[in-house]
Amino acid sequence: AHLAWGAVVAFCAVCAPRPASANTEGWDVAATVYSDQSCFERHSDVLLLEGACYSTGSYSNTSTAFMVKVVSYGNKGSTWVVDYQEFSDDCFTPLAGKASLKIGKCVGFIGRFRGTLQVKLRSDKCTGGPSSCSNLALGEQMFFSTRDCTGDPMIALRRFVPLQGECLAMRNQSSQSFTLSLLQNETRIVRQDFPGGNDKCNTLSEIVDYNIQEVCYPLFSSKVPRSFRWVAHRQVTSAISGCQRVVLMRCAWLALFFAATSSFL
Repeated sequence: AHLAWGAVVAFCAVCAPRPASANTEGWDVAATVYSDQSCFERHSDVLLLEGACYSTGSYSNTSTAFMVKVVSYGNKGSTWVVDYQEFSDDCFTPLAGKASLKIGKCVGFIGRFRGTLQVKLRSDKCTGGPSSCSNLALGEQMFFSTRDCTGDPMIALRRFVPLQGECLAMRNQSSQSFTLSLLQNETRIVRQDFPGGNDKCNTLSEIVDYNIQEVCYPLFSSKVPRSFRWVAHRQVTSAISGCQRVVLMRCAWLALFFAATSSFL
């Protein structure tokens, strides 16, 4: 009987839902970009972290960067609204007023393109599956007043970046991208720098590889911040996959079977 129950436990471990790593919750903006005015000719799909300064890349020759922010959350039946803003630099100098875009509508988006927007929840508690839950991986850079990254982080300086290799606008017409890399069971953040005059991540210049397994990096010796470290937040939604659903159903039947026959074993 003990061996039989052990087999059930081992079987049910296959495809069982895995817990998400530590994360920060938030709303991400999923956009389908179209090259025509009626949103028929699909060009690309992007998943955006609100507040991040994205390079407009090949989407526009008249602006350097753009940013999105959810400003209306559909409370009491109201419409979800996302503010969209383009900039001439690293998101400090707006080119025009903000555009307030309603989700689900065909709206003017990056540069000459149009798009339809959707808001997705980034949380390990999200149960709606890929259609409503975001799997965006984030890097969090935390700064400290101490030399060894001890004590509370300096919240005002905390920085979040997407980790899928997106091109981010930086100062002096430069750009950066960050990628989450798993190498020999070690989690790393790889930063690629594209210096002044390259705001579209076109020509690779330098790669900086950050080991984010609780490694503390020193900064200034005579002023704060004196150190920083990176933390990766990899999102795993709690929706049950097809494999998990089949396994859980079989586990339920096996449990009932062994419960009914245990008195004869």
